[in-house]
Amino acid sequence: MTNVTHWVPAHESPRWPPTLSWINMNIPEGWTKTFVRSGPNNPRFAWNEVCVNFLKSDSEWLFSTHSDVVFEPDTLNRLLSWNVPFASGLIFMRASPVVPHIWQKYEDTAQYAHRIKDTREWFFAHKEYIKFGAFLMEPRPDDAIIPIDFTSTSCTLIHRSVLEAMIPLCGDQWFVMDDDLKGGGEDRRFFELAKEAGFQPYLDRSCVVGH
Repeated sequence: MTNVTHWVPAHESPRWPPTLSWINMNIPEGWTKTFVRSGPNNPRFAWNEVCVNFLKSDSEWLFSTHSDVVFEPDTLNRLLSWNVPFASGLIFMRASPVVPHIWQKYEDTAQYAHRIKDTREWFFAHKEYIKFGAFLMEPRPDDAIIPIDFTSTSCTLIHRSVLEAMIPLCGDQWFVMDDDLKGGGEDRRFFELAKEAGFQPYLDRSCVVGH
Protein backbone atom coordinates (compact mmCIF):
# COMPACT_ATOMS: atom_id res chain seq x y z
CA MET A 1 0.00 0.00 0.00
CA THR A 2 1.35 3.43 -0.98
CA ASN A 3 1.01 6.39 1.34
CA VAL A 4 1.09 10.03 0.26
CA THR A 5 1.70 12.83 2.75
CA HIS A 6 -0.34 15.93 1.94
CA TRP A 7 1.59 18.84 3.39
CA VAL A 8 0.36 22.40 3.80
CA PRO A 9 3.47 24.47 4.61
CA ALA A 10 1.95 27.57 6.18
CA HIS A 11 1.64 29.23 9.56
CA GLU A 12 -1.46 31.32 8.97
CA SER A 13 -5.02 30.11 9.52
CA PRO A 14 -6.53 28.63 6.36
CA ARG A 15 -9.51 29.98 4.44
CA TRP A 16 -12.44 27.92 3.21
CA PRO A 17 -11.62 27.56 -0.53
CA PRO A 18 -8.20 25.94 0.04
CA THR A 19 -9.60 23.84 2.88
CA LEU A 20 -12.31 22.46 0.59
CA SER A 21 -9.59 21.53 -1.92
CA TRP A 22 -7.87 19.47 0.79
CA ILE A 23 -11.11 17.76 1.76
CA ASN A 24 -12.10 16.93 -1.82
CA MET A 25 -8.67 15.74 -2.96
CA ASN A 26 -8.68 12.37 -4.72
CA ILE A 27 -5.91 9.82 -4.26
CA PRO A 28 -5.22 6.67 -6.28
CA GLU A 29 -7.31 3.63 -5.41
CA GLY A 30 -5.74 1.60 -2.62
CA TRP A 31 -3.50 4.45 -1.42
CA THR A 32 -3.61 6.05 2.02
CA LYS A 33 -3.15 9.72 2.87
CA THR A 34 -1.51 11.51 5.80
CA PHE A 35 -2.20 15.20 6.34
CA VAL A 36 0.49 17.46 7.84
CA ARG A 37 0.37 21.20 8.40
CA SER A 38 3.28 23.47 9.39
CA GLY A 39 1.69 25.78 11.90
CA PRO A 40 0.05 27.75 13.29
CA ASN A 41 2.32 27.66 16.33
CA ASN A 42 5.49 26.42 14.62
CA PRO A 43 8.09 28.67 13.02
CA ARG A 44 8.08 28.73 9.24
CA PHE A 45 11.05 26.44 8.90
CA ALA A 46 9.43 23.70 10.78
CA TRP A 47 9.29 22.89 7.04
CA ASN A 48 12.56 20.99 7.48
CA GLU A 49 11.12 19.14 10.45
CA VAL A 50 8.24 18.01 8.25
CA CYS A 51 10.73 16.64 5.72
CA VAL A 52 12.66 14.79 8.43
CA ASN A 53 9.47 13.21 9.77
CA PHE A 54 8.31 12.38 6.26
CA LEU A 55 11.51 10.43 5.57
CA LYS A 56 11.08 8.56 8.87
CA SER A 57 7.59 7.50 7.79
CA ASP A 58 6.48 4.88 5.26
CA SER A 59 5.13 7.59 2.96
CA GLU A 60 6.42 7.53 -0.61
CA TRP A 61 5.23 10.91 -1.89
CA LEU A 62 5.16 14.39 -0.36
CA PHE A 63 2.47 16.60 -1.92
CA SER A 64 2.89 20.27 -1.00
CA THR A 65 -0.04 22.67 -1.45
CA HIS A 66 0.09 26.10 0.16
CA SER A 67 -2.73 27.43 2.31
CA ASP A 68 -3.67 30.13 -0.24
CA VAL A 69 -4.02 27.68 -3.14
CA VAL A 70 -7.11 25.98 -4.55
CA PHE A 71 -6.94 22.98 -6.86
CA GLU A 72 -9.10 20.45 -8.65
CA PRO A 73 -9.79 17.12 -6.87
CA ASP A 74 -7.74 15.09 -9.40
CA THR A 75 -4.66 17.33 -9.27
CA LEU A 76 -2.55 14.76 -7.41
CA ASN A 77 -3.55 12.03 -9.86
CA ARG A 78 -2.68 14.30 -12.79
CA LEU A 79 0.82 15.00 -11.47
CA LEU A 80 1.35 11.29 -10.75
CA SER A 81 0.27 10.46 -14.30
CA TRP A 82 3.53 11.83 -15.74
CA ASN A 83 5.59 9.23 -13.86
CA VAL A 84 8.31 11.68 -12.82
CA PRO A 85 9.63 12.08 -9.26
CA PHE A 86 9.42 15.90 -9.07
CA ALA A 87 6.52 17.78 -10.67
CA SER A 88 4.46 20.91 -10.04
CA GLY A 89 1.18 22.38 -11.16
CA LEU A 90 1.11 25.85 -12.69
CA ILE A 91 0.30 28.83 -10.51
CA PHE A 92 0.25 32.51 -11.41
CA MET A 93 1.18 35.52 -9.28
CA ARG A 94 -1.66 36.53 -6.99
CA ALA A 95 -1.09 40.26 -7.50
CA SER A 96 -0.31 42.29 -10.61
CA PRO A 97 1.54 41.55 -12.80
CA VAL A 98 -0.19 38.17 -13.04
CA VAL A 99 2.67 36.19 -14.55
CA PRO A 100 3.39 32.45 -14.33
CA HIS A 101 5.44 31.05 -11.48
CA ILE A 102 7.98 29.57 -13.87
CA TRP A 103 11.55 30.81 -13.74
CA GLN A 104 14.36 30.25 -16.20
CA LYS A 105 17.99 30.86 -15.36
CA TYR A 106 20.04 33.11 -17.59
CA GLU A 107 22.97 31.16 -18.96
CA ASP A 108 26.25 31.66 -17.08
CA THR A 109 24.63 33.93 -14.45
CA ALA A 110 22.83 33.56 -11.14
CA GLN A 111 19.84 35.54 -12.40
CA TYR A 112 16.37 34.21 -13.23
CA ALA A 113 13.48 35.53 -15.31
CA HIS A 114 9.82 34.55 -15.61
CA ARG A 115 8.99 32.30 -18.54
CA ILE A 116 6.21 34.48 -19.90
CA LYS A 117 6.50 34.30 -23.69
CA ASP A 118 6.58 30.53 -24.18
CA THR A 119 3.88 30.04 -21.54
CA ARG A 120 1.60 32.54 -23.25
CA GLU A 121 2.19 30.97 -26.66
CA TRP A 122 1.44 27.50 -25.33
CA PHE A 123 -1.86 28.64 -23.83
CA PHE A 124 -2.84 30.40 -27.05
CA ALA A 125 -2.25 27.10 -28.85
CA HIS A 126 -4.49 25.33 -26.32
CA LYS A 127 -7.06 28.07 -25.75
CA GLU A 128 -10.01 25.70 -26.13
CA TYR A 129 -9.07 24.18 -22.76
CA ILE A 130 -8.86 27.40 -20.73
CA LYS A 131 -11.35 28.04 -17.94
CA PHE A 132 -11.64 30.49 -15.06
CA GLY A 133 -10.10 29.53 -11.74
CA ALA A 134 -8.36 26.23 -11.05
CA PHE A 135 -8.74 23.61 -13.78
CA LEU A 136 -7.28 20.50 -15.39
CA MET A 137 -7.14 20.30 -19.16
CA GLU A 138 -9.03 17.23 -20.37
CA PRO A 139 -7.90 15.22 -22.19
CA ARG A 140 -4.37 15.81 -20.96
CA PRO A 141 -2.21 17.39 -23.70
CA ASP A 142 0.94 15.33 -24.16
CA ASP A 143 3.05 18.48 -24.51
CA ALA A 144 1.82 19.98 -21.23
CA ILE A 145 4.81 18.93 -19.16
CA ILE A 146 8.08 20.85 -19.43
CA PRO A 147 11.43 20.83 -17.61
CA ILE A 148 11.94 24.00 -15.57
CA ASP A 149 14.60 25.65 -13.44
CA PHE A 150 12.28 26.46 -10.57
CA THR A 151 8.75 27.32 -9.53
CA SER A 152 6.83 27.77 -6.32
CA THR A 153 6.16 24.78 -4.06
CA SER A 154 2.54 25.97 -3.99
CA CYS A 155 1.48 22.75 -5.72
CA THR A 156 4.41 20.36 -5.94
CA LEU A 157 4.70 16.58 -5.80
CA ILE A 158 8.02 15.23 -4.51
CA HIS A 159 9.10 11.60 -4.33
CA ARG A 160 11.03 10.66 -1.19
CA SER A 161 14.07 9.77 -3.35
CA VAL A 162 14.45 13.46 -4.23
CA LEU A 163 14.76 14.54 -0.59
CA GLU A 164 17.06 11.60 0.19
CA ALA A 165 19.40 12.48 -2.67
CA MET A 166 19.62 16.09 -1.45
CA ILE A 167 20.88 15.15 2.04
CA PRO A 168 24.61 15.02 1.10
CA LEU A 169 24.22 18.57 -0.25
CA CYS A 170 22.14 20.21 2.48
CA GLY A 171 21.86 17.84 5.46
CA ASP A 172 18.44 18.33 7.02
CA GLN A 173 18.10 21.90 5.73
CA TRP A 174 16.18 21.40 2.51
CA PHE A 175 14.47 24.78 2.92
CA VAL A 176 16.43 27.92 3.83
CA MET A 177 15.19 31.47 3.26
CA ASP A 178 17.12 33.42 0.62
CA ASP A 179 18.07 37.02 1.12
CA ASP A 180 16.38 39.61 -1.11
CA LEU A 181 19.30 39.67 -3.56
CA LYS A 182 18.92 35.98 -4.31
CA GLY A 183 15.15 36.01 -4.56
CA GLY A 184 13.68 36.51 -1.10
CA GLY A 185 12.14 33.04 -0.87
CA GLU A 186 12.96 29.43 -0.16
CA ASP A 187 11.96 27.72 -3.39
CA ARG A 188 14.85 28.70 -5.66
CA ARG A 189 17.49 27.06 -3.47
CA PHE A 190 15.36 23.93 -3.02
CA PHE A 191 14.97 23.45 -6.77
CA GLU A 192 18.64 24.19 -7.42
CA LEU A 193 19.72 21.57 -4.90
CA ALA A 194 17.32 19.01 -6.33
CA LYS A 195 18.80 19.54 -9.79
CA GLU A 196 22.31 19.28 -8.38
CA ALA A 197 21.28 15.98 -6.78
CA GLY A 198 20.22 14.69 -10.19
CA PHE A 199 16.48 15.34 -10.25
CA GLN A 200 15.07 17.51 -13.01
CA PRO A 201 11.96 19.43 -11.88
CA TYR A 202 8.99 19.44 -14.23
CA LEU A 203 5.87 21.58 -14.49
CA ASP A 204 2.48 20.55 -15.90
CA ARG A 205 0.91 23.49 -17.72
CA SER A 206 -2.39 21.58 -18.05
CA CYS A 207 -2.74 21.55 -14.27
CA VAL A 208 -3.63 25.13 -13.26
CA VAL A 209 -4.15 25.94 -9.60
CA GLY A 210 -5.80 29.04 -8.16
CA HIS A 211 -3.86 31.54 -6.05
